Amino acid sequence: MRFWTFATVAITCLCAVACTPAPSWTLFYYQGQQTLPATGQYQAISGYYQSLEQCQQKAKGMEYLSGTSTVYQCGFQCKLGEHDVVECDQWHTFTPEQ
Repeated sequence: MRFWTFATVAITCLCAVACTPAPSWTLFYYQGQQTLPATGQYQAISGYYQSLEQCQQKAKGMEYLSGTSTVYQCGFQCKLGEHDVVECDQWHTFTPEQ
């Protein structure tokens, strides 16, 4: 009986994970900065999201909580390329509203 319960839970978990789409958007949030940092400074990854709108909403929420306008980017289908440089198929940069 315990085996079947365990097997059922394990299969359910595997199906849930296998059916969940991989996040497509990566948030690069540079807290307190008004302009983009020098190339290659990507330690500011703040999460992974299913849509551009989710990425933007997360950044706006972080701005609200910090009380500081900040530049941020949302990258689509990002990966680590040659020489440890982040490459994304699309970049959307959002600058603080003046």
